[in-house]
Amino acid sequence: MPNSSYLIGLLFSILFFFTSTFVKAQLLWEISGNNLKQKSYLFGTVHVGDERVIDYASNVYPYMDNSLTVAGELDLNFMTSILAIGYIMSPSDSTLSKLLTKEEYQEIKPYLAENIGQLAPFLDMVRPIFIMAMLQEKEQEKLAQSANTTKENATIEKFPALDMYLQNRARKNEQKVIGLETVKEQMTALNSTPINKQARELYNYIVEKNKAKQNLDVQDSLNIEIDVAVIEENDTTLVELKNSPNPMETLISLYLSENIELLHNQISGEFEKESYQSLIIRRNIVMVKRMEEQMKKELTKEDKKSKKNIIFAAVGAGHLGGEEGMVNLLKEAGYTLTPIFFNKKEKIKK
Repeated sequence: MPNSSYLIGLLFSILFFFTSTFVKAQLLWEISGNNLKQKSYLFGTVHVGDERVIDYASNVYPYMDNSLTVAGELDLNFMTSILAIGYIMSPSDSTLSKLLTKEEYQEIKPYLAENIGQLAPFLDMVRPIFIMAMLQEKEQEKLAQSANTTKENATIEKFPALDMYLQNRARKNEQKVIGLETVKEQMTALNSTPINKQARELYNYIVEKNKAKQNLDVQDSLNIEIDVAVIEENDTTLVELKNSPNPMETLISLYLSENIELLHNQISGEFEKESYQSLIIRRNIVMVKRMEEQMKKELTKEDKKSKKNIIFAAVGAGHLGGEEGMVNLLKEAGYTLTPIFFNKKEKIKK
């Protein structure tokens, strides 16, 4: 699977992939020990707003709602969005039309117009990595709509990405919301991939999508022919037509199953060493440091009396696992991390 299939995860972080070599299938961790007076929690998210993901996250509400502070990778507020714009826009000498050949740019313009709509004319000024994120989001919306067309009186509820959804809940509960990274820190990491390489990945992604659509059209024609064909009684040939797997849907399925080890194996071969250091390892170190600052703060008498958790940190699950993941970094710092297993999985929507 090409690297471009995973670029959606780079909009807020490497949000869509997560690794673990310690406890199989676990996303929520209790943090205690190391002279902490009250507990804290670390939760792995996936940065999409799929209804199944939102439903699954309800498992963590008892832990999150009882916390003094809720942290994300970023504090996802209006000002954060404004500050991020400067990092999303391409330099004037490195717009998409200048990074690709004239022929290549003209080749992908119809796809961008079809899938992005009215914003398509402005995409030339946006860094390719964020164009990819927009395309993947639109693709997931179409999949959700398609899945609901067979349901009687079906309505599609639009959810924000899980990270935003949890922060909105925390604000409604009048909890303190913070970011474990600054906008500059995160956006600098996301843009560590050279912009010319981003453009090439985007171009290859769209070319692959166009080819897949053409193949699907051919398959539809074959299906029609097969339906009207006279099949001899002794013909045992099985005709099986499979669509190419959608990386976003695969991600959601793996997230809901909490199959962290499989995801780790899948992603380990996708990143170049320097990209992995920039996008995952260095950020893990920063976020653990910021968590420790919160956990070690002197609590007020009121906070001590409340017995509430100090901090509930919800970050992309890709930051949890591995030898240099946040779980292991916290262990190495002297904390005790205990996995929390949910008991509501039978209620998760498939």
